[in-house]
Amino acid sequence: MSRKGTQAAKAEVQNFWGAMYRSAYADLDAGLDRPTLLALLDETEAMFRERDMLAVTEMPIETLTGKRVLEIGSGAGAHSALFAHHGAQVVAIDLAFDRARATSRKLALLGDDAHGCAAVTGDAERLPFATDSFDIVYSNGVLHHSPDTAAAIAELKRVLKPGGLAVVMLYCKSSINYWVTLWLGYGLLRGGLRRGVDRLGARTEWAGGAAPATENPITRCYTRSGIETLFAEFENVGARKSEFAIVHLPKLGKLWRRVLAARGRMHRGGLLPYGAPWPVTTPLERWIGRRLGWAWNIAAVKPSR
Repeated sequence: MSRKGTQAAKAEVQNFWGAMYRSAYADLDAGLDRPTLLALLDETEAMFRERDMLAVTEMPIETLTGKRVLEIGSGAGAHSALFAHHGAQVVAIDLAFDRARATSRKLALLGDDAHGCAAVTGDAERLPFATDSFDIVYSNGVLHHSPDTAAAIAELKRVLKPGGLAVVMLYCKSSINYWVTLWLGYGLLRGGLRRGVDRLGARTEWAGGAAPATENPITRCYTRSGIETLFAEFENVGARKSEFAIVHLPKLGKLWRRVLAARGRMHRGGLLPYGAPWPVTTPLERWIGRRLGWAWNIAAVKPSR
């Protein structure tokens, strides 16, 4: 991709995620205070544990005190705030200003719990940090939306200290979401394949009450061999599958979400990370997720000198 094309792609990515923040999170964030934030962080962590998510499984959350942690793609700040609450010295970076500002505000609400923490705007492919700066670099569901994911992984490795830990979630190609929701639902039945595989996620990710202001410009999904290629310069690379939910399926998902809402099966732990309560998954869904799930939960170590 030419430099001009890359800049245009990044502008699309920035516009989409900024607009999605305003749709899904702005109202909640406007009324957020410290007691509410602390209560919601507890609920967020509980939801993460129920779902065996990256943030509490691959991430050594109980041992974060004093660790320098970089989050790439902070979203509205739920993950960075949780890590700061557990004692990490967090630096969060996001391409979209609205999202970096929301993260900064949550860190400010934590007060002394977030001493030394900060949130900034910036590009994952050109991180504004010194080499060998961080003990842990964390990125959840972000780098597969970057115009050059491999370049972002290389930057992630550069800023990690030797022996440091990369904790990354990328979307899984060998999953029900990819083949049913993206490839069949949008790609084949709605003609999306004509736009290329990176555009199969064009109708995904949007959240909140507003009508979609723009499309999700880039979504990549990876096989296990693709993950091995991306992380070839790391050691002790582990990749675990998770995340299948009926609510993600075309047509049926909307109906199932309404059923869960009517039965009170919506977890308040979704408010901070997603802007709304999250549907509670069943043991069967979690079992399927471990085999055909949407998420590769990756932990990898930067080689020591």
